[in-house]
Amino acid sequence: MSRDKIGLQIRTELFDHGVFPCPQRLNQSSIVNLVKSLYLSASHDGKITISQWAEAAIKQLSLTLQEAEIYFELFRSLAYERKPQQPIIDIKPFAIFLILQLYSTATTRISLENASSLTSKFNSDGPGFSASGTYPSPASSPRAKAVRGFLFSQPASDFQMSHQFVKSNLKLLMKVISADLQAAEVALTSTEFNSLGFLCIPTTGTPEVPISRMVPFYQTKPQTARVHSDDLSEWINRKLVCVTNESVAERPGVLLLTGLNRSVVIKGQNECQGKDIRLSNCEESYVYINTAVKQISMINCREVTLYVAAVSKVATMDKCELCTIALASNMLRVGNSVDCTVYTYSPFPPVLYGDNRGITLGPFNVYYPEVIRMLEAAEIPNSSINPKCIHNWSAPIEMNSEQSGHCFTLLQPKDFFKLVLPSQFGAQNPVLQLTPEEFVSAIRIREEYFASIQGAIAKAGLNEEQERRLHLSIQGYFREWLVSSGHVKGPLELVRMIDQE
Repeated sequence: MSRDKIGLQIRTELFDHGVFPCPQRLNQSSIVNLVKSLYLSASHDGKITISQWAEAAIKQLSLTLQEAEIYFELFRSLAYERKPQQPIIDIKPFAIFLILQLYSTATTRISLENASSLTSKFNSDGPGFSASGTYPSPASSPRAKAVRGFLFSQPASDFQMSHQFVKSNLKLLMKVISADLQAAEVALTSTEFNSLGFLCIPTTGTPEVPISRMVPFYQTKPQTARVHSDDLSEWINRKLVCVTNESVAERPGVLLLTGLNRSVVIKGQNECQGKDIRLSNCEESYVYINTAVKQISMINCREVTLYVAAVSKVATMDKCELCTIALASNMLRVGNSVDCTVYTYSPFPPVLYGDNRGITLGPFNVYYPEVIRMLEAAEIPNSSINPKCIHNWSAPIEMNSEQSGHCFTLLQPKDFFKLVLPSQFGAQNPVLQLTPEEFVSAIRIREEYFASIQGAIAKAGLNEEQERRLHLSIQGYFREWLVSSGHVKGPLELVRMIDQE
């Protein structure tokens, strides 16, 4: 295919995993000033260290040290296939990453200006409680059937809004990667223009090919020649194609699971290993992924249980309701979600952002022999190397939040249960090895108590009628517990799905 026929598409994972609600102190002016100061402190080859970034971010944006570290590490996960050993980053793509943080504000503005394209008042009726109050809020997503129409039509709008955001901010994006941020007129060399490859990739061909090779202006000029941003903006606007579910699914290394309804999905190594998984618009389903994946996003889902053995980069749950996830990952983000439960093992504390409500955090509740091998494949440290991995679930980081501690609760040992996996996963180890001892002890005490009751029944010498009555009594109490504890729906759904299969 000729270069003239190849378009550009946005890297959707940057918006799925890389954007946080934008506080008022993080605006266009403050970001440009911050980028200017970072250029002054950068090395001759355009790199900055985490200490240089943190110092500038704390001083100029009033970020906390933890927040600065999150932005830095999240960028490293998204920008590099393999993160550099040293805590350094390239300043130009990082400047683009900082501009993307303005997206959450723009999203609401665009959605309000184009309200006819949406089918819900989710964005307009319930602004989140943040400094800006501008990001969508689950508060306007009461647990009602009416909202589901929004949830399951939203992804296309998400793609459209990220597309519109990039087109609306092309001049700004090119400004922050130019050699002179003070210049009234912006012009880029081919090397500077290639920094936009962090944000955009060709619709066909190899993403690693520099995008300047697609631009006719650079073909007839020396490498140091500059092209005016007006010409480049016009070219990009002609080439930029809005992402669709179909185009995402066609990308190499991507698996799209969308629109599942009352389904059970089990994926293994052949289908998912090392891939970027996008789970969206699913309802009342169970998804089990028994391998190490690159990234996973769970967006606009309701009443979905997700298990992932290991995630080498970032896992994100956004705009979900009544969902349960259990996974080991190098970083986990949870945002704008309602009444969800998260079981995690990670070298990094869970990152909470946006307007979460009723999030329950618990330790990893799965263990079987293959898990350790999958942790190694995902480069997630074993607890013997980094003991904090077991306990990080209990110390979440709340990004840009003025409502600290109000959006989540920590699971107590008495309420902790192991996740039962399908038989395809093989025999599960009766002892959890990636879980705090107090939770393991709680399960052990519970199991010993049940064993003592079983022993007492065995020794009671009951006749057949007494055994029948006891059996009915136990079933009745168990059924009552299922209903009162809210656990009844899961088993009933699984039984019905198994019967249908």
